[in-house]
Amino acid sequence: MSSPLEWFGLSGDADERALKRAYAQRLRATRPDEDPEGFQQLHAMYQRALAQCRSQGGQMPAFPLEQDVPVTLQPITPQEDEPATTQNALIEPLLSQEAVDAIAQETISLAMKGDADALLAWLRTQPALWSLQAKARTGWRCVERMFQEVPPMPVDCQEALLGFFDLDRVQSRIDAASLARLSRRMQLAWEMQRAHHETLRRRVGIETFTVPKIRSLLGEFTRPFSWPPVLMAGFMPSAAHRRAQFLTRLCQGQFNDLPASFDRRRIQFWMDATQGGVTRARLALGVARWLTALFVAAIIGLLIAIAPANGNDLSGQAGSVDLTPVYVLMGVALAPGLLWAMWMLYLPLDAWHGHPEHVPVRWPWLNLLTVPLLCAAGTALKLWQPDNLVFLLPLVPAAWLALRRFWRRSATGDWVSPNVFRVGIFLLVPLLRTVVQQDVTLPFLLVLAMIPWCWDLWRQRAVLRVADRRAA
Repeated sequence: MSSPLEWFGLSGDADERALKRAYAQRLRATRPDEDPEGFQQLHAMYQRALAQCRSQGGQMPAFPLEQDVPVTLQPITPQEDEPATTQNALIEPLLSQEAVDAIAQETISLAMKGDADALLAWLRTQPALWSLQAKARTGWRCVERMFQEVPPMPVDCQEALLGFFDLDRVQSRIDAASLARLSRRMQLAWEMQRAHHETLRRRVGIETFTVPKIRSLLGEFTRPFSWPPVLMAGFMPSAAHRRAQFLTRLCQGQFNDLPASFDRRRIQFWMDATQGGVTRARLALGVARWLTALFVAAIIGLLIAIAPANGNDLSGQAGSVDLTPVYVLMGVALAPGLLWAMWMLYLPLDAWHGHPEHVPVRWPWLNLLTVPLLCAAGTALKLWQPDNLVFLLPLVPAAWLALRRFWRRSATGDWVSPNVFRVGIFLLVPLLRTVVQQDVTLPFLLVLAMIPWCWDLWRQRAVLRVADRRAA
């Protein structure tokens, strides 16, 4: 059969009255106490046929449904019409829409209180829900209201409500993905209430986060985005990661499920601050930390420099101010910042150079020849300034890029960390220099860069980007 209505022996344009009459006839031969599986199948098909009747009449439910699939069940031959008195006795009494709305509203109100046992006990004592037709209509109305209002509700009450109305089964035809998202949003709305923050703390699972800390973070994310407080909050290196971790666990990675009161720009900032590569948020936090460190170093250096000048020397004249502590401390604060800035410049280069061969990149020839060009630049600088270490500026990145690119395309990462491997190789430079009593930095770095580059070039010769583009 192609539709649930045809399974009942009805035409595709049949109304609800004809469907209820056919359902009553089937119900005589399929009792729940005698044939539970048959009754369950009959009831599921009745719900689907009822939905089809209402959709034809313009009464579609206000929540997503799964796509209808062909029905493969064998039809039962409809019997001849029974006397009117028998049919009327078998047709379930019709519950008014006002009564359905009232029961659905009370059901959701009880579910919002968080007591699943009390909810089920109340539902089982409602005589109006003893009718299968009234129970099905009330269940669908409850789901419609939940999709429309997203009431705060714990998971156990959601499961109890859907289970009582048989809406947690495949036959209910409610879209599973939409229902799962609704469940997450209702659970989050429940846990966001102040009385249930302890439940939220246990689900988030970050041991160092207390209930006051979680309340502080929730209040922070609901405030409009502003640069000064955000930069102050992210001054400590671990602050961004902790906030991003909290957000991820709060919504289970589904950031669209977060309440509308959460500032989206603030959420995006903290997620970008923990992403790999160079992002605006990461640069802003790094520069703010760097400038703060320089300012603190300058203040401490001035205090150290001014302290001796407050006394008098033996001649009775005031001592001069020596600014050496200021320069030293600012140099100490400046060095980590310079290293961080160089790392930020290196990350885009590494991302561009490390793309797989099947991914098109800008300037493919330059991407392929980056390592040899850097090696040539380092060699030229060494020949031009033999006693200067400036040749390391292109050679060290060349060796690092070559090793990283080779590592990404080999299986050697199964037995040692790539960072440990690269750092260990670079530490061989002073060891070799001590053993051979000569400066072997240049040849060692050239070998370290060119051998992995040549090896990788040979292995990727069949899929090189430049070859593909030239052939095209």
